[in-house]
Amino acid sequence: MPAPVIHCEGLGKRFRLYGKPSDRLLESILHTIGGRLAGNRANLGRDYWALRNISFTVSPGETVAIIGLNGSGKSTLLQLIAGILSPSEGVVRVKGRVAALLELGAGFHPEFSGLENIRISASVLGLKPKEIDQRLEAILAFADIGDFIDQPIKTYSSGMYVRLAFAISIHADPDILIVDEALSVGDMAFQSKCMARIRRFQQEGKALLFVSHDVGTVRALCDRAIYLDHGALIDIGATGSVVDHYLRDIHQKVDSGNQAVFVSDRTPSPQLLPTDKANDLSRRYADFLKSVQGMQYGSGQACIRLVELVDTDDLPLEIAEFDAVAKIRIWVECLASCTVSINYKIRDRNLIPVAGADFLITGQDLLEMSPGDSYWVEYSTRLPLMDGTYSIRVSVTIPIARHEQAVFVDVVEVCCPFKILPSHLGKIYTCAYLSNEVAIKAVE
Repeated sequence: MPAPVIHCEGLGKRFRLYGKPSDRLLESILHTIGGRLAGNRANLGRDYWALRNISFTVSPGETVAIIGLNGSGKSTLLQLIAGILSPSEGVVRVKGRVAALLELGAGFHPEFSGLENIRISASVLGLKPKEIDQRLEAILAFADIGDFIDQPIKTYSSGMYVRLAFAISIHADPDILIVDEALSVGDMAFQSKCMARIRRFQQEGKALLFVSHDVGTVRALCDRAIYLDHGALIDIGATGSVVDHYLRDIHQKVDSGNQAVFVSDRTPSPQLLPTDKANDLSRRYADFLKSVQGMQYGSGQACIRLVELVDTDDLPLEIAEFDAVAKIRIWVECLASCTVSINYKIRDRNLIPVAGADFLITGQDLLEMSPGDSYWVEYSTRLPLMDGTYSIRVSVTIPIARHEQAVFVDVVEVCCPFKILPSHLGKIYTCAYLSNEVAIKAVE
C-alpha cells in the first residue's frame, strides 16, 4: 500500500479571541512586562479551539470529502494542510505539490492583472518561468475570461475569479488538490468542465480534498468522508454512511428546533396487527426493526413500522430483471396528530438517489393522521435501472413550501436491498433508462 500523501495526527488549532482590538495589544504589552518582571501573563482574551484531536490519512488516488455545518472547522483544516496556518498541537505531514482553491479572494493580488496573477500564483505552486510559459495558453483557454485577463483582479466577478483560480490550480500539475466550496459560484457550463477535469485528476491517481454542502456531489465524487462538528471529528469512513450520519444530525437539529420531539415506542400497538396474520406480520416487523437498527430517526409524530419491496405476486423482491414492475409497501403508525407525505428514494450502492416519489409529485393528497391511525401506503413503479445493487430510503415528512423544506417525522435511511440484473437488450450506461420512441426517415 502506498505511503499516505496527507498524514494528520492529533491535529489542533487554537485562536486567541478578544472582546475588543485594543485588548490584544494591551495583553501583549503586559505579557512582555510581566514575563520580564514576574513571569505572569495578563489574560485579557480567551482561547478558542477551531479544531482539536483530528487524526486521519489520505492515500494517493483517494478523494476525501470534508463535511459539516458552517463553523465546524472545515476551512481551518484545509488551511492547515495547505500550509497557510500552523498547528497549535499535533502534526500534519504532506507529501507532494499542493494546489489549494480556498475561499474567494485568497491568493490573488487585487491590483495586479489576471496575467500577472497567473505568473505569481504558478510560481508559488512551484512552477518555473519556462513551465509557466508552456502552460499559459492552456490556462487561458480553460479560464476563458477573454480580455479581462489584462484587467486588475479587483474588477472580476466571483465567477471569473474562480475560473482563473481553478485553471491555475489544475494546470500546476499538483499531487494534492484542495477545493473548498469554490466551484459553487461558477455557472453550470464551467462547473461541468471543472468536474470533468477533476475526474481526469482522479484517474491520474492524484489525491483530492473536497469541501461542499452539496451532498449529492460529495456522494458521487468522493471515496471517503470526514464529518466535523464544532472542531471535533464526529465520523470518518465510507462516503454514504458518513453523509447519512451528517444528514441525520441536521434533521434532528432542525426538528428539535421546530417542535417538541416525540419519542417513538418502536413496538406497534397490538390492536394494529390483523388477527389472522398477526404472527407473520409480527415476524416481518421484528426482522425489519433489526435490519434498520441505528438507521431510523425523526421527530416522532409517526413511525415507519415496516417497508417491503415485492413483485407483482407480492413476493419479496431481492433480485429483479431490468424494468421489472415492483411495489414498495410502507406501514406507518401515527403517534401524534400530523399531516404528512410518505416518500421513497431508490439509491445505488454509493447511496446516490436515482429514482423516487412523494405525495406531491404524484398528485396524492397529504395524509391527515390522528394518534392510533395506521396505514399501508403502496407505490407501484418500474425498475429501468443499470445493473447493480440498490437500496430504498423511506421518509415521512411534513412538507414546507411544496417540499423545498420539510420536517422529518421519521426516516429509514437504508432498507430492502436488491439487485438489478443486466438488461437482455444491451448494456445500460446511465443510472436509469427513460422510455423512448424512435423515428427514422430519409433526408429528402
